[in-house]
Amino acid sequence: MKWINLMFACILATASCTGTTVNNNAAQQPQEQNIASNHNKLTEQYISQRLTNIFNEALNEDDHDLLALDRKFMSLEYNRLQDKAMQIAERIDDLVIDSDHWIQGQDWTYATMRIVSIEDITATTALARVNIIPHIPGSDNVITLLILPLVFERGDWYIDNMQQYYEGELLDEKAWYKKYVDSDGKMDNN
Repeated sequence: MKWINLMFACILATASCTGTTVNNNAAQQPQEQNIASNHNKLTEQYISQRLTNIFNEALNEDDHDLLALDRKFMSLEYNRLQDKAMQIAERIDDLVIDSDHWIQGQDWTYATMRIVSIEDITATTALARVNIIPHIPGSDNVITLLILPLVFERGDWYIDNMQQYYEGELLDEKAWYKKYVDSDGKMDNN
């Protein structure tokens, strides 16, 4: 009788181990597929296509909505900071957004984007440089070089910040939002 109980316990233990192994393999397969599909997104070619798609939509003059574009294409952290800044600005009756970082101009007829470089690609970050040309009627169409730190989140690449040099000074939107939030909107304009 002891021998039958021991054999029954061994059969249960073997079945239990086999079931666990099968379940672990099943759970790992989607994760491995997800890693493999994300690996394809870690290329300069994929990031270039993603940025082209983002700016094709962002520069569409018929549907241009700055905040909707930010929600769709900017990082979670950028949007969180922007939301906090806008709440403060509303409370103190301030204008927190006074320019369109997608277009880089006013009274534009149409705008175009050209990728200059994509570099420093890791599993979670990359850095892109793009030229924005606003095509303003009657102007020399000043080209603005945007520096775009990118983050990989939510299964794709998102713009984490928009930076540019203006008169030798680096303008950093995310740092500006952070300073605005930290100072509760009491910014020194000097």
